[in-house]
Amino acid sequence: HFEVSFWHEPNREETIFRSKAVGEPPLMLAISVLEALRDAVFRARQQKGQSAAFCLDAPMTPERILAALLAS
Repeated sequence: HFEVSFWHEPNREETIFRSKAVGEPPLMLAISVLEALRDAVFRARQQKGQSAAFCLDAPMTPERILAALLAS
């Protein structure tokens, strides 16, 4: 389950251009997708009883995800 909410209140502190947090939301969104995929592979491997470390580097192609799922 992944839930996102946005801060709707104005900034009470003096900041650069009234920024509220991270300056590059698209970058953070991309990282969250990578980490969600990595966690999904980890949980699937756990369910199969595989506890060994696995490598899943970007770009996460379907072939790389499948290889990480099947690696023992």
